[in-house]
Amino acid sequence: MAEKDYIAMWYHARKPYGINDTIYWGWYDPDTNSIDWQTWQHADADGMAGFANILRPMGYPCSPLPVCNETKVPGWREIIKAKKEFPTEEGEKVVNWKKTYEYSKNDVFTPEVACLTEDETTRLNQWCKEHKVAPGSLVYSSLSNIIAERMVKGDKPFYWFYPMNVRGATGIKTESFNQVSGVYMLTDPVSTPESWQSQMRQRFKAKQHWANWKLANIGKYVGYAGVKLIYRLTSGKQFYMGNCSNMGSWPFPGQDNPPKQNNLRLIAVAPGTANYPISATMTEWYGQLTLTLKMHPHICPDQQTVRDISDAWRDALLTKIQ
Repeated sequence: MAEKDYIAMWYHARKPYGINDTIYWGWYDPDTNSIDWQTWQHADADGMAGFANILRPMGYPCSPLPVCNETKVPGWREIIKAKKEFPTEEGEKVVNWKKTYEYSKNDVFTPEVACLTEDETTRLNQWCKEHKVAPGSLVYSSLSNIIAERMVKGDKPFYWFYPMNVRGATGIKTESFNQVSGVYMLTDPVSTPESWQSQMRQRFKAKQHWANWKLANIGKYVGYAGVKLIYRLTSGKQFYMGNCSNMGSWPFPGQDNPPKQNNLRLIAVAPGTANYPISATMTEWYGQLTLTLKMHPHICPDQQTVRDISDAWRDALLTKIQ
């Protein structure tokens, strides 16, 4: 029986509602702050596979793609046991935005980019090592605090979706198929890298990424029609801050990569929706960290707002690691 990408079903199910699955990518020039944006569809490839598709024709092996540190998908009994053993605090799936805006399906703001030098990236990674947190916990707690201060009212927590690579455990043979799950991080308007790290660790132990993986693959049992129905019934009830992706370090070390030709950096950012209006991605290219931010017009009034938050994000990180 041929394999199917059941994650891709969700992207197809959203399209009749005017919601696309466009991933923006390109080669960013930090010297001129310019980029020629290109796209691929998330239904066709996740971030890892998408980058490999770009880099392999250029001589980068990108093989094998990184795998997770688990070897199989656990059953529901094991997941339920882990949930009881490692309880997590949960809250409402809602964000109290200070203001929202009317928009049409053609309204799109361009992603904005901020970057760190190789020395700044080294200092950031060293700071994280000294404080025993992953770089993503520092990077995204900083972004979350900035957005909450500027755009969210009140002190109620909200959820971010933090994607996780599950290759190596799914048994999926088709490399281009989406093999990403993740956890939903319940985050206070003022959060710390340490709180992100401890919560992420707890949710991972609770195997929430596997519960979410199984639910996302429900199309295996209910088919495309069932996925469309589920999306229609749930999409208006659950709202999140957005998604924050860590694309890791490229090109992969220890491979027969071509020499670095220029100062350009490969970057990408995931699609966003009114339900997930903030899309943020961190990517290391030859040891230099780049931050990419995309904001949905449902919560963002103009392009300058995206630029201002992108700049503030970088500045907050540099202040933190001084």
